Amino acid sequence: MDWMQLTLKTSKQQADFVSEVLMGLDSVSVTFSDTFDDAIFEPELGTTPLWQNVTITALFSIGTDEVYVKEMLKQICGIDEVSFVLLKDRIWEDECKKDFHAMQFGERLWVCPSWEDSAQLPDDAVIIDMDPGLAFGTGTHQTTDLCLQYLDENPPINKTLIDYGSGTGILAIAAIKLGAKQAICTDNDPQAVTATQSNVNNNHQASKITVLHTDDEGQLEKVDLMVANILAKPLVGLCEHLSGLVKTGGQIVLSGILHEQVEMILEAYGEYFSDLIVVKKEDWCRVNGVRK
Repeated sequence: MDWMQLTLKTSKQQADFVSEVLMGLDSVSVTFSDTFDDAIFEPELGTTPLWQNVTITALFSIGTDEVYVKEMLKQICGIDEVSFVLLKDRIWEDECKKDFHAMQFGERLWVCPSWEDSAQLPDDAVIIDMDPGLAFGTGTHQTTDLCLQYLDENPPINKTLIDYGSGTGILAIAAIKLGAKQAICTDNDPQAVTATQSNVNNNHQASKITVLHTDDEGQLEKVDLMVANILAKPLVGLCEHLSGLVKTGGQIVLSGILHEQVEMILEAYGEYFSDLIVVKKEDWCRVNGVRK
């Protein structure tokens, strides 16, 4: 089905009101983005922060009276500059395939989607079979990349691990394929739990990876390696819990940390871990260390 896509620019103060007007004009969806392409990575719980300058994109059915919509926006909201373009229907699954190809992390790790031929990869490639989905973590984001790089550089041979906030389960699957003995994936999002279990099965690792919702994790045993790719504030809040699940001499890998948040992570985890190392990739950082 084809759509008419409207785009306009407004202010933070007026954005919600404009959105309500658009919905009243029979828009089927409304999306906010920053006019200057600045991301908000970690908003406060319960808040919906917006930028000072907001671009609104709205979809309308074909046949919508563009002149009427523009006139109403001018009269009600005082907005003069409104553009409409035709958004042609596409097979979005195929569109996704154009942008997602096999990706290499470190020397040996590869994430390969189902539509690409893994036989074309190097003979020594360690391959994670994974398609992009709704849960977070297919390697494309810097935070996941940093964790995969760590695992490739430090193969967890014969180690046990917990992938806390597993998303897609990519880190646990990588660890097992790099030689880990046993892994537990846990996440508080049911969709992530489902995605993880599916990916574990697709990679034939169900005998080595247990997938749990955090509500069902119970009394976990201590492990050799803890990997947590979530966000800085939850990491600080979970510091005592995560630290208590790592054996003495074991390792922790933390990601999802913005550069300006590194100090609070080092302060929190420095009580439990030594040799804390910070690795940066663009705006994001990884912190890893050894349990005291």
